[in-house]
Amino acid sequence: MPKAPKPIARALKRPVLAQAAYSPALGALLRIAGPAYARLALRLRSTDFVHGERLVEAFRDFQEGRSRLILAFRHPYGDEAQLFTLAFDLRLAIEARKIGRPLPRRPHATFVHGYEVPFWSGPLVRWLLPRVGALPVYHVRYVGESVRRLRRALVDGEFPVALAPEGQVSYRSETVPRLEQGTARFAFWCAEDLAKAGRVEKVVVLPLSVHVRHEESDASSLGALLGGIERGCALDPGPRGGEVGRIALAERMEMIDERLISLAEDYYGLSRRAARGGKSSLDPTVREARRSALIGEALRRGEGTLGIEPEGDPISRVYRIRQAGWDRIYPEASAGTASPLERRLADRMAGEAWYAMRHMEFVDLFYYLDAAYTARTEAGGTPSFDRLVECGYSLADLASRLTGGDISHRPNVLAKRATIVVAPPLELGSRLDGYRKDSRGTLERATADLEALFMGCIEEYRHGH
Repeated sequence: MPKAPKPIARALKRPVLAQAAYSPALGALLRIAGPAYARLALRLRSTDFVHGERLVEAFRDFQEGRSRLILAFRHPYGDEAQLFTLAFDLRLAIEARKIGRPLPRRPHATFVHGYEVPFWSGPLVRWLLPRVGALPVYHVRYVGESVRRLRRALVDGEFPVALAPEGQVSYRSETVPRLEQGTARFAFWCAEDLAKAGRVEKVVVLPLSVHVRHEESDASSLGALLGGIERGCALDPGPRGGEVGRIALAERMEMIDERLISLAEDYYGLSRRAARGGKSSLDPTVREARRSALIGEALRRGEGTLGIEPEGDPISRVYRIRQAGWDRIYPEASAGTASPLERRLADRMAGEAWYAMRHMEFVDLFYYLDAAYTARTEAGGTPSFDRLVECGYSLADLASRLTGGDISHRPNVLAKRATIVVAPPLELGSRLDGYRKDSRGTLERATADLEALFMGCIEEYRHGH
């Protein structure tokens, strides 16, 4: 298990990103370093496309001025922005030549990222993001300049805009737990701006579903990861603890999951007996009740510390805690003009915010770890090794977050091969009249269509590859 992170105890100077502008020189350097970064940092051995011709033609239409393109990618693992950047910049031109449709220009994309990424990721990422053209966005706060930059990129940007409709990492590759309406809303903004300018380009959303495959010969590495969690929470793996077959791994994960939930209940002062109602702690309905209670209590703790009123679903509440927390740790007001006492109070607020955000980070992961997805068996047999790896990583991540960690401490110990499944394009410009008449209903239908396309990609991957 990783060491617990050091708490933040002082208000820090808010970093200011440079104006976003793609640097071709940096792009060339990253393409040179990309393969080594993929192998060493991402543990990525290869990237393949399913229906790669759809992605090639979408880029071609964009580059030749027939469309404005939004690349809507699934975000289950955490490293999708890096993976897709490498896929677009290094692999897509090869795919285009392979199918006999070389692209007019080198492909690249303008990625949208959460405004908070530069806060926790460090100075190198803060330097890189604007120079690869990435744009920050806010979930629960309207920032006019951010919106204007995004709209300009959608309508006139040199590259397609790439974003995650899930809004953040969802930790599950084989289902779509939650989609936000932002992707559809951005597409309709683009269509409105094009119509006002008298332009006739299509507005296309292209769904991309990424899946990684691991070698089952690496099962011992997964077993070692579980062993570290077991030792960390004083859990005896039992007589089968050293085994690494799928069933043995799944059984160990069940016991780790139960132990971590029990420790969380102890920490939050929740009654185990009331949650179980006399049933086995491994009963899926019992686990879901316990999960729901923990999520509610953790959110209340974080909101209470920051003085936030509960509003919205759990992830919306996560966003609001995150925003308030980072605003205290990196206050927008200049600390240089504060009196010594004001400075000490700002430091105290920053320290309290860091601890409040530990509750948020716990929910950020735990919300997605439902019993149905982490069940020992899938319909018709034992769990896939890839799903076991996902679940093993999430358990290690959960143990870390109980002691103050965040996604930057999530393990990535097994080599992997990525497959990008490209869905049929979703053309939304033709729905602009409907959006003008009924924006809410049109957004809901467009988002439902996007979800259906993602689910189709998942089914194709599971049963065809």
